[in-house]
Amino acid sequence: MRMNTKQQNSITTLRNYSSYHIYNLIFNNQTNLDSKQKQLKLQSTFKELINNIKFITTTNEIDIYNTPMSFIFQHIKHDIVNIVANLMPLNDKLFLEKKLYQNLEWCIRFYNALITLGAKDIILWFFLHIPYYNEYNLNSPLIDKQREIYVKMLEYFIINWPSNMYFTEHEFIFISNQTCMPYATSYYNRNNTLLLSTYCKLIRKICPWVNYYSPTLAEKILKDKYKNVNQNTNQNTNQNATIKKKICFVSDSFTTDTSVLRDRVSIIGKLDRNKYEVYFASFYNFSSINGIIAKVFMEHIKSNYIYLGENLTTARNILEPYNFDFLVYPDIGMKLLPTLLAYSRIAPVQINTWGHSETSGIDTIDYFISSSLFEKDIEYSQNNYTEKLILFKSLGTFYISPHKLFIDNNPKYQDNNKDKNKEKDKNNEKDNIKIKKFKTREEYGFNTNDNLYVCLQTFYKLNPEFENCLARILDLDPNGIILLSNTFPFCKSHLKRIRKTFGEQKIKRLQWFNALEKDEFLNLVSICDVCLDPFPFGGFNTSYDAFDYNIPVVTLESEYLNGRFTSGLYRKMDLDECIVKTPEEYSNLASNIGINEKLRHKINRNIEMKKNMIFQEQASVQEWNDFFLR
Repeated sequence: MRMNTKQQNSITTLRNYSSYHIYNLIFNNQTNLDSKQKQLKLQSTFKELINNIKFITTTNEIDIYNTPMSFIFQHIKHDIVNIVANLMPLNDKLFLEKKLYQNLEWCIRFYNALITLGAKDIILWFFLHIPYYNEYNLNSPLIDKQREIYVKMLEYFIINWPSNMYFTEHEFIFISNQTCMPYATSYYNRNNTLLLSTYCKLIRKICPWVNYYSPTLAEKILKDKYKNVNQNTNQNTNQNATIKKKICFVSDSFTTDTSVLRDRVSIIGKLDRNKYEVYFASFYNFSSINGIIAKVFMEHIKSNYIYLGENLTTARNILEPYNFDFLVYPDIGMKLLPTLLAYSRIAPVQINTWGHSETSGIDTIDYFISSSLFEKDIEYSQNNYTEKLILFKSLGTFYISPHKLFIDNNPKYQDNNKDKNKEKDKNNEKDNIKIKKFKTREEYGFNTNDNLYVCLQTFYKLNPEFENCLARILDLDPNGIILLSNTFPFCKSHLKRIRKTFGEQKIKRLQWFNALEKDEFLNLVSICDVCLDPFPFGGFNTSYDAFDYNIPVVTLESEYLNGRFTSGLYRKMDLDECIVKTPEEYSNLASNIGINEKLRHKINRNIEMKKNMIFQEQASVQEWNDFFLR
């Protein structure tokens, strides 16, 4: 890492301070200061040192504007402990330097030290943020211990967080860097209802501005409670039948062609406008919309598009006059401002559904909409949600072919119907416009003997057990090449783990791809032989992408919704040959499909004949309409 002169000076400053017991220097040596002045000196020294650490992390290698603070903080937290310890009395210093992160007494002492230093921003990141990268196997008891300590500390904070350390809205949004702190807990393959509901209680305490109950709604409830329910019953029934219900979807994930948008866009568009007024609300200005589908969707709904402003107060004031009957949050836990807005009671019915594929834990969210195809039985699955779980019989999504969306409707690609477009083609040639086409395997640098396995997933779906499975696939298939997302692993620790898992020879058969435009992403998927669904947190849109090109998706079904989408799609198609129960079965089946061309083509044909069952499912639209009607 190259550093400039100021960064080198920051390192020198940190090293100089680390060689002394700072607390001793301030409290015992500076006799000219009273105790209050010494405390202020301690706090100012801490802020100076933390700013030096932050300054060092600003390099050309990390784009601080696009790299979440959570990624950076995860790898500097040990240094922060050293600094805090050095600012404490000797007994505390020696204890804190042990870094007993899974010891409740140590955590409480460290928290109290941060309170002494006035470092509520560090408390937020150190204790409330759940790491994206974890070195342990997900079945390790150490994961359970981490989670146990996390919940106990949340409970401790609820009782002991001082009122003078509460966050203002501006502080919380700025310090959290638009990050939902417990986001990564969904990838740990655990029931998160206790963790997230306790987190909700804490946020309600330390961020009191999230607590809001619509005065209009409260007044309506009081009037309904005390009026004579028998009065004018028939008249009211007839009037209500003609009044359209108002539905508003709230999300910040529709500005680009995200997975959340692809899951929901057609349902929103196809809700019965004879029965419902349908709106869409976002903290993004309409002019910031970017993406092929996003632009088309926004153009259709722009008359009912609601810009919520930049904070919760503005958002509530804007939403109040609409008197919505339903608010639907498609992705609570992913984007910060919509998640914080979900703590408000604005509509009588407030709904969560799979975008983040996780319960919200928020007590103002009433229902979670899922599908019986993706869940276990209702008695078991309800335990995974703080909301009342509603299981549709349908998939719950009207999903349009990715190829149709991103290729057939993309003007950069040549229309397949040559006869209708001969004149257009001539004009393109005359104007030297290059028609874009999918690249072949050879153009990507692969040859005909390569067996290509695609797993273009976000890095935090890669855990040690899944990586071991990938390595075994390469052992079983000497011609196998695995396509992974991003240009390199998440961090130095992750790279070290991958090198250890794969070895120097097999690691050469991992091909890393940077973030791709959707058409280029689909191009890569289309040339592959097998799609690898990660576990325990699997894919959804990526499986649809593969099925669209008739590519087998090997999946290991987990206990929770986020690991059951692909198997649910197979159930809908009445296919089960690619669903496995163990990592060993996974690597065996994946490599067998990759090597055995006859088997692969058989599965290709089965998918091709049945994939129409998972695309553009009209029953999903009907069930959403019926749900709001009920």
